[in-house]
Amino acid sequence: MMKKLFAGLLVSLVVGCASAPSWEGMSEREISQWKSIGFDAIQAQNWRVRGFGATEADGWVQANFSLDTATIWAKESFNVEEAQVWSQAGFDIEDAVTNRSKGLTPVRAN
Repeated sequence: MMKKLFAGLLVSLVVGCASAPSWEGMSEREISQWKSIGFDAIQAQNWRVRGFGATEADGWVQANFSLDTATIWAKESFNVEEAQVWSQAGFDIEDAVTNRSKGLTPVRAN
C-alpha cells in the first residue's frame, strides 16, 4: 500500500514539475526585469509571446489593460498612453481607429 502511495506521489511530482511555468528562452536580465515588476513566469511568457517587453507590459498593466485588450490596442499601433486617453474618453478600439485615421483626437464621448 505504501509503495503505491509513494509511486503515485512520485508520478504527481514529476508531472507537476514538467508542467511548471518556465523562464525558458529568457536571459537572466530579462527574468530579473519581469520579476522586478511582479510578474511570474507564466505572466511573463504570456506577455512576451505577444510581443511585449517587461517595461511595456508593466505600463499596460498599470493602466488597467488586460493582456488581450493591450494586444488589440497595440496591434492597431496605439501605445499605452494613447490607448488610455482614447479608452478613458469612452472610445472602443474600432471608433478610436476610425477617428484617429481622420486625424481626430479623443474628446470625451457622450
